[in-house]
Amino acid sequence: MSEPGTSPARRRCGRRVLALVAAHTLVLGAVGVAAAGPTDGAPAAAAGRAVAAAPGLYAGGTFTRAGGTTVDRVAVWSGTAWSGVPGAGPDGPVTAFTVYQGDLVVGGSFLTAGGVRVNGIARWDGSAWAPLTGPAGTGVMSTPLDFVDALTVFDGDLVVGGQFLTAGGVAANHVARWDGTRWHPLTGAAGTGVDVGPVSDLVVHDGALIVAGGFSQAGGLATNRIARWTGQAWSTLGTGFNGEVLALAVFSGALVATGGFTEAGGVPAARIARWDGGAWAALGGGLDAEGRALAVHDGALVVGGHFSEAGGAVTNYLARWTGTAWAGLAGPGGTGTDDTVLSLAVHDGRLVAGGFFTTAGGVAAAHVAAWDGATWAALSGPAGAGTDGGVYALHSV
Repeated sequence: MSEPGTSPARRRCGRRVLALVAAHTLVLGAVGVAAAGPTDGAPAAAAGRAVAAAPGLYAGGTFTRAGGTTVDRVAVWSGTAWSGVPGAGPDGPVTAFTVYQGDLVVGGSFLTAGGVRVNGIARWDGSAWAPLTGPAGTGVMSTPLDFVDALTVFDGDLVVGGQFLTAGGVAANHVARWDGTRWHPLTGAAGTGVDVGPVSDLVVHDGALIVAGGFSQAGGLATNRIARWTGQAWSTLGTGFNGEVLALAVFSGALVATGGFTEAGGVPAARIARWDGGAWAALGGGLDAEGRALAVHDGALVVGGHFSEAGGAVTNYLARWTGTAWAGLAGPGGTGTDDTVLSLAVHDGRLVAGGFFTTAGGVAAAHVAAWDGATWAALSGPAGAGTDGGVYALHSV
């Protein structure tokens, strides 16, 4: 299966192309989404146990090699080398990670993981893959165009966002929660889930779950691409945005959103804005094109995406906001990367970026690179550096 390529097309469009190609061989309609009984799959991991997955930086995407080693779209960086998870991995693109009840949870556009039918989401306990099942079904994919794009943990449940109508056979509309045994919708007074997928990101802020994407309604309430879920009801964050929200983060106590919008809460905000609990505000001059990933590193907010400038300064797909000004992430041979950044994480004190790029700070770094605050470095293995395809997700364990 080929990757979407290095064009500026949004990552979900690339995954839809992948899904259409996969449909010729996977044909969900023919195979069907198998209904799972209460005992199907491995038991849920015990709450509070240590993480079973090996420590390291996990990368997911469309790649099949990392550091020259053969992998199945999931790879682990130990600090010195890349490896895959033992046995077969997901059979399609991986776009999201989190840890829930001690297991690594992986989401994307895949039907199987380790040869087990999982339908877009699976958990890895350090030795085997298992589906997320409920009495009515398994996973979230019911058509070849469905996928998971966001994962987080809220109020003891795993929350899943993306493009899907059902979760475990339960009507959910692009966002759902799994309690370790069953799937549940996020239902409001006038509706369930959101009206249009995908849900692009999820984060917990000020005691509530924040859901972002391209939707106009959540729980039947007009929300404009971002909404707040308390565990009981949906609510708005001001008047929302005039364009899609692709990533969320919490920085200095405030909620930060980035994406393709030019207004937030009715005020000008060039593709990145902050919410202080009462109103939206711009972050300086913002970005000249979409932001797609956010992280906090060394006391600054870092944004990655498809932009070339932040606050009027040339930054090349990556920029840092200190709270007062924008700056680039420079290396020995340049600033930023040579193509789109889709994912960010902090691992062993360094910022790690993933995407479609081949250089970072002028250093050869195939699709993934680390920045220590002063210089860029590739993540190399014994037989090569980086990956042979796009890196859509990063997670430090």
